[in-house]
Amino acid sequence: MCSDSIKIIKRTKNGIIRQCIGCEKFNLTFNNIFLELSESELKNFKIFIDTTDIEYWENEYGVIHAKTIPIPTNQNNLILVFDRMEFEEFKRLLDFKSKHEFKSLTSNEISIKFSNN
Repeated sequence: MCSDSIKIIKRTKNGIIRQCIGCEKFNLTFNNIFLELSESELKNFKIFIDTTDIEYWENEYGVIHAKTIPIPTNQNNLILVFDRMEFEEFKRLLDFKSKHEFKSLTSNEISIKFSNN
């Protein structure tokens, strides 16, 4: 990614997608994963993630590993692995074209104990 202006496309708790205005490449950071992708690569990656069968992988490896959902890479000895919650957040991060409406939480929905002071 070049040093031109960068705009934030979408952010979640553990990830962010940014785009360089100059070269138009996207960089995707999620936990300790960093990917630099063109628009078509990002689109194809999103399609692959959207079609990943979470149920299959959890049934296949759920007994053996905590992180059961593998995402292969072009490097034969490197596979990205996710648990269900991480994978769902990763999918939300990649769904940056849709508009999300955020609703404020009520005090009853917050699991932190409040002091009456």
